[in-house]
This record gives sequence, C-alpha cells and structure tokens, in this order.
Amino acid sequence: MGVSLFTGWLPVALPVLGVLGAGFLLIRRLRWWWLWYVPATIAASAIGAWILATVAGENLFAEALPFSVGIWIAVIIAAVLLAVGHLFASPWWDKVVAVAAAIVVVAAAGNQINNHYQQYPTLGDVLGAGSDRDINGPPVKTTGPTMPPVPPGPLTQSWTPTGPNIPADGKGKVSQIDLPGTLSGFAARPGWVYYPPAYFADNPEPLPVLMMIVGQPGDPGDWFLGDRLQSVMDQYAQAHNGIAPIVVSPDPLGALIANPLCANSSLGQLDTYLSQDVPNAIKSQLLVETDPKYWAIGGFSYGGTCSLQMATNHPDQFPTFIDISGELEPTLGSRQKTVDTAFGGDTAAFTAINPMDIMAAKKFSNTAGWFIVGETDADYMPQQQQVYQTAKAAGMDVQYWVSPGTGHDWGTAVAGLAHVLPWLGTRLGLTA
Repeated sequence: MGVSLFTGWLPVALPVLGVLGAGFLLIRRLRWWWLWYVPATIAASAIGAWILATVAGENLFAEALPFSVGIWIAVIIAAVLLAVGHLFASPWWDKVVAVAAAIVVVAAAGNQINNHYQQYPTLGDVLGAGSDRDINGPPVKTTGPTMPPVPPGPLTQSWTPTGPNIPADGKGKVSQIDLPGTLSGFAARPGWVYYPPAYFADNPEPLPVLMMIVGQPGDPGDWFLGDRLQSVMDQYAQAHNGIAPIVVSPDPLGALIANPLCANSSLGQLDTYLSQDVPNAIKSQLLVETDPKYWAIGGFSYGGTCSLQMATNHPDQFPTFIDISGELEPTLGSRQKTVDTAFGGDTAAFTAINPMDIMAAKKFSNTAGWFIVGETDADYMPQQQQVYQTAKAAGMDVQYWVSPGTGHDWGTAVAGLAHVLPWLGTRLGLTA
C-alpha cells in the first residue's frame, strides 16, 4: 500500500505496460478495423476528451482542464473503445487480454493525470488504505490533573509535555471528526484532524488551531493523503518537544465536485458553516485555545481563496491566513455567472463578500498572512500577485513566496505549508 505513484518502480513500469497494452489493443488483422473502427475511435476519443476537458471542466471546476490532462483523457477513452472492439470477431483469449490491456492503459494514463496534480502519492491512497496513525475519533477532551498555570510567553518555552501516552516515534495521530452544520444547515462530510504528539500529554495545555481547506474537486481528507500534512507537522513538532498546532480540515464543499463558493448564497450557507459551526464544534470536542489570535486558516486552490474570504469577512475571528494558489475571487467561471447562479443576479451581494472588493474599501491592520504559488503555475501566479498587492495596500502584514519547480499541484501546497510553518508557530504563540 505504501508503493509510491510518483517515484520508484511503479511509475516507470506503468507507462511501459501501457505502451504494450495499447499496441495489443490497436493492432488487428481485420480490414474493417483499420478502415473505420480505428479512425472512428480516434475521432470519438478526441471529441469526448474535448467535451470533458473543456465543457465539463468549465461547468464543474470553473475552468478548462489543462491540455496535457485532456490528452490522457483521450487515451483512456480510446483504450476503452478499442477493448470493446476486441469483443467482436475474436477468440475468447483475445477478449480477456484486451480487457486486461485496457485496464493497464487506463491505469498508466490515470497515473499521468495523477502526477500532474500530485493528488494520490501512494497506491494505498488510491485504495483508501488506513495507517498506524489513525485513531478512532477525537480523544476524550480532558484538561488532565490540576496543574499550576504555565508562565506567560511562548508555549514551547513555558510548557514541557509529559506522560507515557505521548507517541514515542514523535509522530502525531489523525482521526475523522464530525463537524455538524448546526446553525448553517450545511450537510458536511466528516472532517479530519491532526493531533501533535504533545496533545496526548498527561499535563495537557490548549493548543492553537490551524484550519486547512481543500481544493475543488476535493475531500476533507485530501490534505492527509500520503502523510503530506502529517510529515510537515511532525517535523515541526519533533523540533519543538512534540508541540505543534492542531490541524483541522473541514468539508468546504458538501460533495466531491460541488462548488458552494465558501459564502452564504443560494448554493449553501458555507460562510456560516466555516465561521461558526466548525469553530464551535472544534472547541467543544478538542482541547484548543479559544482566543482568535491563536487560530489561523489556510488552504490550497479553492481552499486558498476560501481562506482569504474568511480572513476578510471575519478579520476578528481569522486574523491569520495562508492562501496557497488561490484565485482572484470566488468564481463559478465568470463573475456574471457567479452572480446570477449564486446570488440571484445581485452584484452587490457578491461584492459584499468578495475579498478584492472588501480589501479595496477597508483596512486590515491586525491581519497577517502569506500568498503562495507554484513557479510553473502560469494561470494562478498573476492572480496571486494581484491579490497580494491589494492585501498589502489594505494594510495587511502579508508576504509572497513562489514554490520552486512546482505548479498548481499538491507539491506547491505541501511546500507552502512547510515554508510558512515557522512563521505560523510564532504568530500563534508557540515560539518566540
């Protein structure tokens, strides 16, 4: 289950097997096969890939899929159609081999798409395998024995976590957590939590909270695939006696491909959910700091846009944010489509929640954050630069960083989180 889909033998073997499988699917000694079936398959694959990458992409994800992704979609469609063709005028063994060949080609092409986004790091992530980090829900909230209050100042200097329940390997634990939409009515999928080793101390202290929002399409567990978030947080915790922020990834979508814009609109009361329901549920179930100065919100892509929405619409509640590869504004493809679909044509209702409009009219002297983008992300880099300049003009204490060699993918998200974590630890009162 731990076999990497990005490095090692499997991503090398898959293309080789894919080429062999494609060769078998393509080559047949039949006149009708070459005269009309293969040309028809090529045409159908091209048209189908264009529809999925362009039309469906714009409607489901607010933008067309990259050209390279469209090519691999065409390969997948062609493999399936060629395998269907092998079911006619062929012996039984040909049919069996054709199905196997199609599976291999689809797997090889699918992993090329996976590599583009760096979505699933391991085979186990694709198959939904668990890990030894998983625990069954949040631990019972406790404050431990009565202890004298820790001295004021950075928590890593004033508190020494103790007790046999602290993981000996220095790695944190993860679990799902129910974050119900009590006030918003939002039907949320279960969220995920990272607990640093110090959370399991016998002399526990409330810890700061980092809410991390996934992209769209997405699942709340995406931040935790392949231990991507856990590895970053563990490294920080191991350098600070097991102490790190608690990280909570709530559901900002409601379904894999939904796009409710992280706002209160006809698409759902997402602002209320993220700004009230989620914090209330976290505070009731976890031992965390309740003062907003010890809370931060961040996210990748849609999640980055969402984090800035929360920071600008609720600056007293989320004074610290991390916008990784976010967009210029929340969108369903265009401003007009967004206004018409989500706000009933009321442009004023949209501008009232749009960070760019809010920052143009208001100052944020107590807000701090980071804007991060991948070096090869040609589409989102200009947007991030524009939003960064607007935030700086609005009085925010903001910084901008480009992740070397990465694009609009999870490589940027992980590198960005690792880059800002030392700053975030200071901002949230963990380090001097």
